[in-house]
Amino acid sequence: MDSPNLERGIQLFEIGRYQDAIPYFQTALAEDIDNSNAKYFLAQAFFLNNDLDKALTLALELRAEMPNWPSLYFLLSQIYLHQDNIKEAEEHIDKSIELNPESENAFGQKAYIQIHKKKFEAALNFANEGLRINPKSNFCLNARTMALTKLNRKEEAKVTIENLLEDDPEDAHSHANVGWSYLEHNDTKKALTHFKEALSLNPNLDYARSGMLTAIKSKNKVYNLYLRYSFWMNKQSGKNQWVFIIGIYLVYKLSVTLISVSGYTFLLIPIIIIYLLFALGSWIMEPLSNMLLILDKYGKYLLNEKEKQSGQIFFGLLVGSLLMFLCNILTKNEYFIMLSLTCLAAILPLTRGILADTKKSKIINLAYGGIMLLSAITMSLIGTPISTIGITVGIMFVAYTWLSNFFTK
Repeated sequence: MDSPNLERGIQLFEIGRYQDAIPYFQTALAEDIDNSNAKYFLAQAFFLNNDLDKALTLALELRAEMPNWPSLYFLLSQIYLHQDNIKEAEEHIDKSIELNPESENAFGQKAYIQIHKKKFEAALNFANEGLRINPKSNFCLNARTMALTKLNRKEEAKVTIENLLEDDPEDAHSHANVGWSYLEHNDTKKALTHFKEALSLNPNLDYARSGMLTAIKSKNKVYNLYLRYSFWMNKQSGKNQWVFIIGIYLVYKLSVTLISVSGYTFLLIPIIIIYLLFALGSWIMEPLSNMLLILDKYGKYLLNEKEKQSGQIFFGLLVGSLLMFLCNILTKNEYFIMLSLTCLAAILPLTRGILADTKKSKIINLAYGGIMLLSAITMSLIGTPISTIGITVGIMFVAYTWLSNFFTK
């Protein structure tokens, strides 16, 4: 007979109180170290609390003890997928299907892996296979909704959404998934409705909260354009993404050359800003959207302190860049152009420093951005050749885009 602690843990687990269930599973496991159910549920609870390392350690221990448990391989596949380890995720779900070929959730997981690999037709086929086994499977219906959304098959996605919500109208994750589907189809009003419903059912669901924030940001035309671009890029294969990025870079270089030759240098700043939005959009858009929300009467209340500060720094540097550019037009002093460009370049390290999760990352990013600005100002004041300033700031900026991932964790 299972222990009372395990039974209480399962009760809490089944109503979504995963954090509260963990101590009961741990106590049950302390009572009986060989209690495989306690270990399995504890691994699941850690996974659902996003403690992936603990979940993986427990699941691997359990796999060594029970190598033929299909549900365990399903859990391991989920953990590996959340760690972006596609190879292991696929190997483990294939093993789960081998052990239990009639598990609809295993095929749903296979569909999610294919979505991650951007093989949307294959994802749809696996989701349909899971629904053949169980037409009411929320897991497979959600996967099917996502695959159809990525394939831009709106009418089929709409029918699937209706079936999904009809079967379980109080599933928070389903409402959040539907919200993201509507958001990707640029129907912000319906997206907000479903995100609101998801959060009313589960106020702690980050998937819904981030969707709500994204939907509100998308009301801004600038952010909405970027979101359309981001959704489109995310559908492309790695090869197609690189072709597009290289193409944009070549167009940018040609535009800069033609503008420089024509003498219409006042167009350089807008061209550079547009290019940065394409090339570095994933880094720029968060602080940019935070800046836009700060300027919104209601949007500013959605931001935490770090998000507000990142928006304020973005705004300050953008205004500084424009002022330096105006000074160049009025005085014909080209040092102001370099200071204008440096303000734009410093946006990345300074805003990322504010948004950093660790103290070390924050200090390094803020110091890097500060040095970039200080170097340009100092060299301008002492009369360093403009070309030298440009090379110095340019090298620092390019180096940051390559090296930042090593110290922004």
